[in-house]
Amino acid sequence: MKVSVPHAEEIPSTSPWSVTSAATGQRADASQRFEFVDVGQEYQRSDVQAAWRHLLATRRSPERLYQLPAFFDYLMETGPAGGAACHLHLVRRRSDARIVGVVPGRKTTQTVNVRLGPLTLFTRTVPVYQVLGSLPLLDAGEEDLGGFVLKSLLQNYPDCRALLLQAVPAELAGAIGGNGLSSHVMQGWRDCHTVPLPADVETYLQKLSAKKRYNLSRQVRLLSKEAGEVALVRVEHAHQVAALTEAIQNLHGAEDFVVQNSQAKLESLARHGLLHSYLLQCGGRTIALVLGTRSDEVWHVHNIFCDPAYASLSVGTSVVHLALQDAIASSHFIHADFGYGTPNQEFRSTHVLQRRGKLLLCRSRSMTGLMFRLHGIQDRMNEALIGYVKTLRKRQKERKRASKQVSK
Repeated sequence: MKVSVPHAEEIPSTSPWSVTSAATGQRADASQRFEFVDVGQEYQRSDVQAAWRHLLATRRSPERLYQLPAFFDYLMETGPAGGAACHLHLVRRRSDARIVGVVPGRKTTQTVNVRLGPLTLFTRTVPVYQVLGSLPLLDAGEEDLGGFVLKSLLQNYPDCRALLLQAVPAELAGAIGGNGLSSHVMQGWRDCHTVPLPADVETYLQKLSAKKRYNLSRQVRLLSKEAGEVALVRVEHAHQVAALTEAIQNLHGAEDFVVQNSQAKLESLARHGLLHSYLLQCGGRTIALVLGTRSDEVWHVHNIFCDPAYASLSVGTSVVHLALQDAIASSHFIHADFGYGTPNQEFRSTHVLQRRGKLLLCRSRSMTGLMFRLHGIQDRMNEALIGYVKTLRKRQKERKRASKQVSK
């Protein structure tokens, strides 16, 4: 599914991100038309839940999963004791008290690295407020609402130096910011690869060439012959999480995986209907897994772990291929989201790349804004340096190859 968001120059006048200059005097100031409130522990009220679900049904976000009431419940359940793990804000229209915006978020930090080539010279940790889902859930018919919400968040959390929008579509970047706010893209715009999922497995397979279908089937047959009968196990329920965490520990290493803490969080995800992972077992032993979560429309793939002993049999490709078929057959997903990176060669014909970026918003005239601007300049210079070094190395290899051919 391609996220349908208008380009900045195409944003209609009836958009929550449109901004009217005060000089035109066409509308009252947004703060006079809207009220921004934190609902605290009353987020489960029926009117809040009804407005929340209505906005979810009418708006789209690349990170819809993190805006779901179920995910908010998960954060509240697994958050630190004695403190709010996250917050839910409502935007009400003052004229009739109608809820026109729902904004889940949480306090976190953003690390800013200063690098020289691949080396990190020093880092700085900046307290930020993260808008869950990247784009606030706002009524499309309310003009100026987006800017009002962003400014209200900065005012409500003065200890946070910036707002974090984790995965903003590149085509919307020009519409976010301005009106006293500056935006900064960390690490530049990057390709996020997704796989549109059709209604049935046969349609998915037909998108692959005959050669690729044969090779993928052959890999599974060879794996079965080498390691034992292949079985794919879907993990969705809390009682299955122990097997999942044991497999992660075995394939990924105990030193990088805090078993008890992660198992509790995975069990909570399962209880709230958000876990959607897979184990690939051969002869009853797990040799690969896909760690994933879900919204009602999107399957999010977070990690793929494989037994290196079966790397020559392309076990990673096999588990993804089998998992995609099961996801199509068992759910109503519109697409699978694999996050940032480069698609595996076997699946490039089925992938759709989407440009997204981590956006940081702060007040234009602030030390934080100056720091982000300087960091952006330094980061671009560093990337140019890395590119220059790679080009030199490539040319050196080409010269060596050419000299060897001449000597023959």
